Amino acid sequence: MDSPLSDVVVLDLTRALSGPICSRLLADLGAEVIKIEPPDGDLTRAMVPRVAGMSTYYVHYNVGKKCVSMDLANPEANELFLRMVEKADIVLENYRPDVMARLGLGFDVLRARNPRIILASISGWGHGNSRSNQGAYASAIHAEGGITEMVARRRGEQDHPRNDPMSHSDTYAGLHALGAVLAALHMRDRTGEGQTVEVSMAESTLMVNDLSSSELLGEDPQAGFKAGQNWSPIFKLANGRAVNITLDSTTDGGFSTWVKATGHDEWRSDPRFATAADRMAHRAELEGLLQAWVGQFATAAEVEKAIGVSTVLAAEVRTVPELAATDWAAERQAFVPIDIGGGNEVVIPQSPWRFGHADSGAQPVVGYRGQHNRQVLGSLLGLSDADVDRLQADGVISDRPPRQ
Repeated sequence: MDSPLSDVVVLDLTRALSGPICSRLLADLGAEVIKIEPPDGDLTRAMVPRVAGMSTYYVHYNVGKKCVSMDLANPEANELFLRMVEKADIVLENYRPDVMARLGLGFDVLRARNPRIILASISGWGHGNSRSNQGAYASAIHAEGGITEMVARRRGEQDHPRNDPMSHSDTYAGLHALGAVLAALHMRDRTGEGQTVEVSMAESTLMVNDLSSSELLGEDPQAGFKAGQNWSPIFKLANGRAVNITLDSTTDGGFSTWVKATGHDEWRSDPRFATAADRMAHRAELEGLLQAWVGQFATAAEVEKAIGVSTVLAAEVRTVPELAATDWAAERQAFVPIDIGGGNEVVIPQSPWRFGHADSGAQPVVGYRGQHNRQVLGSLLGLSDADVDRLQADGVISDRPPRQ
């Protein structure tokens, strides 16, 4: 069966996360993604843990790509890359905004070689503004973009904010870049012309923050039906496991539902719980009573059934390996083992979509730096083995198998 992007060639210059997640998903959709790394490689290759010398983090976001390594500061490598541009549909990069031009690979140069080329750029703050050349990592964007402060405030940790372990700003930017690239491809089909498209991590983070508009209003009401997920309480089950319940006990509707489920009608006449504001002021006491009731149940399913409202969900707090061991994960094939050579494998999450009449998903292979130099340069540019050997000897291209 065909794949949605089986006729698309992507030259992937990105490193770390914001770009590689975009190009991995393009590969999952069937595109031929050629990851082009400098001699020092993608920094995530050095991340731990590693299996047989291969970083699990690197495998997660670079599976299914062909790996070529060349020094773009070398004029001959630069020309090789431009020859590859002639055969490609998309160039994806996440340098600072001035780097492509300094490498002699600005859009005008690329377009002169291939008028249909799409140059997709991901950066921290976007191009053409006072912060364009400012570096960006996810934690820096979280700090600047209100995420770190907002989470600390809602958790009562203003005096000691903590960084989230997940790199939200990177992944959001990569996912927005995927949508923009697919839109640019569609437009090119109409017009016949390529173009640039650029995505900023900062704006991507603001876009997906479902509380941004409330924050801009400058109000943070403590009582009432609130957006966000910070108000779903977490209780302990009889077996000691934790369960998340999507029912805020302080709202009028939520309190009534809890009272009906528990059978404690006397709570309605308790002055501590008379209004939403009262319940907010005495949240800890109210949730203490609810914990005593929830603690009678052995499973999340039993709690959900006892509450008996279809919009109220009880979800057991699990680890990723615990979810991977469930029937759902097997039925959905939500995790896929990736062959990293030598009989070793790394398990990663599968891409989330399933097409009715097309193939998609992670290709279960991953390359070391420069592993596909010979294959790509031979098939795409027609170079002979002798040509590739000479380029290797001259330091134009290189490779490096993982260290065990």
